[in-house]
Amino acid sequence: MPVKVYRLTTCYKCDEVEAFMKREGVSFEAVNIDEQNLDEQEKMLTEMYRLTGQRSFPVIDIDGNTVIGFDEKKLRHLLNLPAREGAARAATKAIREVVTTKQVEGLLEWIRNTADAFGCKVNPDKAILQSILDGLIKNERRFGYRSCPCRLASGDYLKDSDIICPCAYMSWDLEVYGRCYCSLYVNEKYIAKDPSLPQYLIDSRESGRGALDIGQVHEAKKVLPSFKTHIRFASFMKGSFSRDKIKEGFINIVESIGLKQEDIKWREIVAVAVGKDKSGNQLMAKMDQGMDVYTYQIWFPQKTGFEFIRGSIVDADIFIYDQQMTGMEVERALGGKEGFGSIVRDDIMVYGDFDFLRGGRDRFLITADPVRITEDALEAIIKEITILENCYYLLRNERQKYILSSDRMNDIEATLVGKLSAISINLPKATANDLREWLYTLSTKFGEIAGISEEVRHYSSDTGGRIELIRNILKEWGERPIEGRNSLNRFYLSATVSLGDDYQRLSSRIDGLRREMIDLMTNLRTKVDLNIQDQSLELQKSMDETTKTQVKLQKTVEGLSVIILSYYIVSIAKFVFDGLKSADIIHISTSVLTALFVPIAILISLLLTKEAREWWTKKKKEKE
Repeated sequence: MPVKVYRLTTCYKCDEVEAFMKREGVSFEAVNIDEQNLDEQEKMLTEMYRLTGQRSFPVIDIDGNTVIGFDEKKLRHLLNLPAREGAARAATKAIREVVTTKQVEGLLEWIRNTADAFGCKVNPDKAILQSILDGLIKNERRFGYRSCPCRLASGDYLKDSDIICPCAYMSWDLEVYGRCYCSLYVNEKYIAKDPSLPQYLIDSRESGRGALDIGQVHEAKKVLPSFKTHIRFASFMKGSFSRDKIKEGFINIVESIGLKQEDIKWREIVAVAVGKDKSGNQLMAKMDQGMDVYTYQIWFPQKTGFEFIRGSIVDADIFIYDQQMTGMEVERALGGKEGFGSIVRDDIMVYGDFDFLRGGRDRFLITADPVRITEDALEAIIKEITILENCYYLLRNERQKYILSSDRMNDIEATLVGKLSAISINLPKATANDLREWLYTLSTKFGEIAGISEEVRHYSSDTGGRIELIRNILKEWGERPIEGRNSLNRFYLSATVSLGDDYQRLSSRIDGLRREMIDLMTNLRTKVDLNIQDQSLELQKSMDETTKTQVKLQKTVEGLSVIILSYYIVSIAKFVFDGLKSADIIHISTSVLTALFVPIAILISLLLTKEAREWWTKKKKEKE
């Protein structure tokens, strides 16, 4: 029978399936989706989706029957293989890129820190852990970020942001399955092999909460209290959208629900449209532009299936009922038992069920006696819920920025720590070239750290402001607990306050490293300045010696000039004396006359040399 395995080269579960097939002697065709070109990938994914309705890996097609994941029992049944309970799964690794021990150790340390931050454990199975590490490193080389090795990444950071390790579904999977989808992060139940945990996982990215519906007993329907309002709202990152584009989007929403452009009242950053649809129902739509996001909000008189366009950072429903409800009624209205709740303000109950990160919507339910839910109170709570949601999910996005900044800082620290120690040890015996090279290296790294510091300062400021805004709203609510439910305060602060603390710790690390670098760079500059000063003194000394030598040489030249001039003058005088003697003009010996003339010749030479020196000095000054 034909057997086809759709797999990823980074997925150890795919390796286990392939190893099982080979061990059992089953002929099969393996298709590595992540090694196909874009067109082939699209074709294969379409084929997979037709078979399974999702895009999880591995997928095994056995003569038209499909198995998702490594389910040995199902595989043996479909392949007509004898049952072998408890057979060991010996995964053969796919061909991996060679990674260094340093890379693995650095990644493992990061994974352990992440596990500590989320209150879970790292999978103790060394073989599985090594396979996952290989996949993460391969994806980091391929895409520039650590996307989940058991899911197909697109290579687009924004599209893949929910599956960058740790993925957005990790907390949910840990709670339901005891481990994340790739089994990198696990909890105590999984380590203890708790039999209550499901044996096989369903990809939460594809199926949302589908796993929880298995085996649930649904009670008979019961009439709910009178429904009042259904509010749909979604928020989008501003990004590169202009105000005109945002307004255009609001106009499209208004027209899609049956209102007209004429119903819109525009303000600077806010717009409101009130009117009736074709059935005569009262509708209201709002648009609000903040610093980072813009929010669309629609008030319907009955429940609706209205959908916003994709790409929002928040997508939520708010259901409002005009009287208090029992716990069972709340669960039915929200669609499940999960959720949080608090009593706020004047005995108004606000319930929350947070499903957006798992591919659904966040849902809120507000109940109170009619007299409690005044229009003003309702408007205030809706606005505050919108702000809470925007701040919370913006902070979730900030978590990825923090991880990237922290990773960059880890890389720089790993490079610098040894370098700083080596410089400190060798500083006393360093040469001028050593000092210049060290100073250049540290200055370059200091610039990189300054860039990270500025990013962290900016992100930390945004994070602190949003956390403070969440705190203020929750404080203003004056929350009181609802029996059997965790407070909204716990949900919003548990996942956000730690980010502010993380940024503070990262800032402290950066400041500490910068101070250490500044101290060392100051010492290096001092050493360089002293070297330059010593060189200047040596140069000055050399110049003084040169000047003295030049003066001596000048005097020597002048002395020689006097001697030479005197010699020529005496020679000329002797020639004159000889002529006068021959003409009988003088009768004294020419030798005597020449000897007597020598002092006069020397005096004349000195005077001529002096005049020449003064003339030359004067000309030199005129040129200057």
